[in-house]
Amino acid sequence: MNTRHTFNTALKALPFAISISLVSAQGFAAEETNEQKIAKLEQQVQTLQKQQTASLTDRFKFNGFMSGAYVSADNNSGYLGSSTSADFSEESKLGFQATFAITDSTQAVMQLMMKGENDWDVEAEWAYVSHRFDGGVQLRGGKLRVPLFMYSDYLDVGYAQPFARPPEEVYGSVPFTTYTGGDVSYEFEFDDSTLTVQAFGGESEESGTDIKNILGANLTWTDEIWTLRAVYGQSTLDGTISRSVTIPSQDPVTGLPISIEASVPLLTLDNEKATFTGVGASYDNGEFLAVTEWTRAEVDGQYTDSDAGYITLGYRINAFTPYVTAAYYESQDDDQRPVFSQGSALIAALFNGQRTSYSGGLRWDALDNLAVKFDVTYATDFGDTSGGFQSNVLQEYDDVTVYTVKFDVVF
Repeated sequence: MNTRHTFNTALKALPFAISISLVSAQGFAAEETNEQKIAKLEQQVQTLQKQQTASLTDRFKFNGFMSGAYVSADNNSGYLGSSTSADFSEESKLGFQATFAITDSTQAVMQLMMKGENDWDVEAEWAYVSHRFDGGVQLRGGKLRVPLFMYSDYLDVGYAQPFARPPEEVYGSVPFTTYTGGDVSYEFEFDDSTLTVQAFGGESEESGTDIKNILGANLTWTDEIWTLRAVYGQSTLDGTISRSVTIPSQDPVTGLPISIEASVPLLTLDNEKATFTGVGASYDNGEFLAVTEWTRAEVDGQYTDSDAGYITLGYRINAFTPYVTAAYYESQDDDQRPVFSQGSALIAALFNGQRTSYSGGLRWDALDNLAVKFDVTYATDFGDTSGGFQSNVLQEYDDVTVYTVKFDVVF
């Protein structure tokens, strides 16, 4: 009787047990499905992250350049920042440039520079955003290079230049190289050539002088062998012009010759108008190279008006390119700085200047991205001026020879 009752009880409980088993099995199956879903979701996230990382890598471009130079001279006139002591920092520099493609038409560019002459401080030489519209017009805004010369875009990239340095007579006639503002450009495509029109505007600052209302335009035509260029720019200058002057003297105790460095305020500029005009041309057929530029810079008041120019000829022989350069610089308004006192004499000595320079050099392309350059530059014909050198205000020197050994690399 008890056995039969137990059997009946077990039989009645069987459906309940089966139900519990089915529910547990379904729960376990559901748990496995959720784990699979989570694993699949994690895999999708990882794949998406990899795709995004690859996309960012494709949109980011990084390159750099470097120059190292030995410079010395046969006297201490100060031409090209040289002296009789060997110098390894004045023309040495290191630069990094990063370009990020925000879209196919928009990109951000930053170039960081470290120069030996600035104690290797890091400075942003370029920092701008550019956008190219469907019609071909390109607009840029930020910190940009002032586009006054043929080598302005490659001013710090020595590898892109045929000589050891751009001729100082021309490239030193404007005291600033960058500005904050914008430019707009458009390329007209012809059958075998291109004409680029560029307009620019903004402001800058140099040694306490505000350079405001910068406006200018340039035209560049090229067929990849010939290049012709013309530029005009203007601005207003406001501030005080000071110069660091090296004055030879004597130690009052020992009587030995010494040099005194002094920063002397010279001119006050009150929104004076400044203009710049330049033309240039180059020919490069892969073997023979010729480059020339002529510039005129004018500023109202006593600040220097100057003319300058150069011509460079070179010939490539396999990996070697010997070259010669002749250049000149001459202030055009010396009569605006009459000498009637010690102060006016100092102003005349610093702002009146003329010289002619002759360079002979050799570029050796040792590697695909490395050029080694040797250069000897002789400057003379100072006339009755310091040659335009702040260290030669007493006209102690009437010529100077500068020796340079330099390497330029891009990576």
